[in-house]
Amino acid sequence: MGKIASMFNLKDFGVTKNIAVLKNGSKLYHFYKKNMPISTAVLFDAGSCNDPLGKEGLAHFCEHILFKSTKKFKDETEVGLFIESIGGQMNAFTGVDILGVTAEVGFTEDYPKVVDFLHELTRNSLFDQTKINIERGTILGEIADYESNPAFYIHDLTQQVLFTGSYAERSIAGSSETVTGISREDLYQFYVNRIVKSKMYILVAGDIEFYKLVGLFNDGFQENNTSPILEEKSELVLPRSVDTKIKEYKDTDQIYMSFSFRTCPAHNNDSSVLEVIRTIIGDGFSSSLFRKLRTENGLVYMINVSSENLFDRGYFSVVTSTSKDRVQKVLNVLTEEFRRLESGEITQEELDLAKNKIIKSKVREMQNSSSWVEAHISEIYFNPKNPKDLAEILNEVEKVSLDDVKNVTKKYFSNNKWYLAMCGDISEKDFEVKY
Repeated sequence: MGKIASMFNLKDFGVTKNIAVLKNGSKLYHFYKKNMPISTAVLFDAGSCNDPLGKEGLAHFCEHILFKSTKKFKDETEVGLFIESIGGQMNAFTGVDILGVTAEVGFTEDYPKVVDFLHELTRNSLFDQTKINIERGTILGEIADYESNPAFYIHDLTQQVLFTGSYAERSIAGSSETVTGISREDLYQFYVNRIVKSKMYILVAGDIEFYKLVGLFNDGFQENNTSPILEEKSELVLPRSVDTKIKEYKDTDQIYMSFSFRTCPAHNNDSSVLEVIRTIIGDGFSSSLFRKLRTENGLVYMINVSSENLFDRGYFSVVTSTSKDRVQKVLNVLTEEFRRLESGEITQEELDLAKNKIIKSKVREMQNSSSWVEAHISEIYFNPKNPKDLAEILNEVEKVSLDDVKNVTKKYFSNNKWYLAMCGDISEKDFEVKY
């Protein structure tokens, strides 16, 4: 195994970082790399946490309507033609805390059109009633598909059991009842208040000069009456009132499950240690859970281990599926592995392997502009007062010690802090969590 470099710098990746505050108060982050296509994300404090009670799904519905018609584009086809004619692509996403619009283009000379496109969607969307009615049907179908598929719904159920009693347990897409009740006025007012009148975080990576980028956004977004974007939020502290949630799907062969723990927000230094732990137990063929659940025992096919650190909360989760007769065996392996973590039994060899995997994989992964944008969205949005760039993140990973791993696992993975979600033809009498 090759030696890890002692300190990292963005120059090791051939990248230069620049930061600017635009005339309208929005913050622009720029990662310059020559001969690389240009990717962009604009981020707003417009996630589903802002949905009023009874109007769950409002932010997600709003995101869908952004593309439907603007002052310049009469419909979604014209929006697509505008971007696709320059070889670009576009997308948007809604999370609990965030709404974002993304665009990618291959040539610097086409970038003014990207800024024009972003301005149209985030300042000039029309929210036509006919298009709202059509899209409502699409979203209702999306919700029905999601809720009927246990492989999808296990992720919603995980949030419900982890964050019961808070906004974070609510479905981003809403329910058929709440989406049916959302009016054109609800959508348009959300758009105006959370997007049109809000400052943005703008994240750009690729071959475009910084001065040119700043000029384009200053010229394209000249409004100066925007409200500040949220930069601080108290950590979400909740009692452990519920530890298990089950959604029954009759006559299904597979049981989907997640075994999870609450952790910490993105600004907490434990987040780097948790990423190392995630890699040790759940990243690739060499990880301990893959070996124990699949290679040695053939209990599962799929294992997904995630460590998410957000604005005011975090969680660590193992998601997998198995047949009903193997559920107890899988749970036993999971609890034994977390008991091993909590007991401080991780070895130096495991730690060194994980750090190598994280650090050296970045050399392979960071070869396109979209990777640079995706790698920094969470830091810029969820850790706005002190966002770390990739080099700083890797330097933190390199410094993680066995003592760090032991201390963090004891803090978050003790036996009275677990949460379990299951989707399938199963009830609590069919298993026991021995942890």
